[in-house]
Amino acid sequence: MLPVYELKISEKIDDESQVEFVSLVDAPAIQRDYLVFNEQFVEPGKGESEDEFIPRCIAYQINEGKDQAQAAAICYSVWENKFAGSKISFDFDETLNTERGKQLAKKLISEGNIVYIISARNEVGSLTDVSNELGIPSSRVYATGSNKAKIEKVKELGINKHYDNNADVIAELGNIGEKFAETYNDYPKAASENAKIALRWAEENGWGECGTPVGKMRANQLANGENISRDTIARMAAFERHRQNSQKELGDGCGRLMWLAWGGDAGIEWATRKLQQIDKQKMNFQIVSEDQRVISGPIMLAGEKIYRNNEQLGEHYVVFTADTIKKIAIKFSKKKYQQNVNLMHDTPVEGVTMFESWIVDKSRGIKPMAGFEDVQDGSWFGSFYVENPEVWKGIKDGLYKGFSVEGLFDYDFAKPEMTSDEKLLKKITDLLSVTITE
Repeated sequence: MLPVYELKISEKIDDESQVEFVSLVDAPAIQRDYLVFNEQFVEPGKGESEDEFIPRCIAYQINEGKDQAQAAAICYSVWENKFAGSKISFDFDETLNTERGKQLAKKLISEGNIVYIISARNEVGSLTDVSNELGIPSSRVYATGSNKAKIEKVKELGINKHYDNNADVIAELGNIGEKFAETYNDYPKAASENAKIALRWAEENGWGECGTPVGKMRANQLANGENISRDTIARMAAFERHRQNSQKELGDGCGRLMWLAWGGDAGIEWATRKLQQIDKQKMNFQIVSEDQRVISGPIMLAGEKIYRNNEQLGEHYVVFTADTIKKIAIKFSKKKYQQNVNLMHDTPVEGVTMFESWIVDKSRGIKPMAGFEDVQDGSWFGSFYVENPEVWKGIKDGLYKGFSVEGLFDYDFAKPEMTSDEKLLKKITDLLSVTITE
């Protein structure tokens, strides 16, 4: 496991440790997108009646170039879909058993939709644990035994949308099917071979007390070359914590067997690299308002591990706590740095101004932006007004894909393994990318 260090700043106004610039960059480290708010404009507002919403929506659509009939059709469809209570189903593995899947299901349920679990598993088993957690009645939980039967059940129940990761299921369901998340199978051949070694050994000797159903399923996925999700890749990367047991002989405890079942050295090292690659791609920001030239999203995420590699410390992660982020945001405002913006941590620009800034604190009713419900309290959000036409064009053209904070920070070396020489490294300039927004 790579070491994790906390970065801090001093609250003293004359101390150099601080965030000095927010940079627009092409590859943000905390990959999050910024949101397009013009699409939200035509969503029914809280407490808004149909008679209030429809004329407002039609006027907006006509202004966007639609004729009267098209505008009316779009707006009535939006209204009906908002309050119809659609039937929506989830597959289980790599879908509803992920944290993102659960959050999506909760959101859909809160909006009045009827949510089902329809899996190709042979037994309901752990499906009921999740259904109970989400408040889905057992009458809406199905273990069909095969993908063919799953497809038939989706059609039989009149499901409006089904989330799944199986490409064949999605293709067969047509417009009803929706791919839940990107999946990947570019792990090295050595990872598959390692999983096959584990399966062969277990077939001859039995698993004994080794491995959970998840570990055994992972071995079969890797051995068969199946696609796996980002969540699965993250679990593979996290298996690094068992490396100390990986060099034992097969049969000497469970360490070696399960290390191979999860892909061995090749699989787990691939997973660590792949996770960073996926997250970099995922966090590009989007435009918030075309007309007003506004981009908005997270500036810093509390507790988010950010990969770093330098000569003094080698590979490691850094994190900012909620308390440190609050100190950074306060100091940033006190020094009137709201217009300190540069491009790619290099060229300062004018005409880009932070005009909103807030720290998430759910106990005080201060929530994150939509799409960021999973972030920790203490995460810092902001909105920027972009007057500069060249910068705006760069954002529109995709040259700048995220926000990144730039400044001077103190490493917290409260770790027993750190040497006295390393403790001398008190301040470094660190470039920390963060996106705005999914």
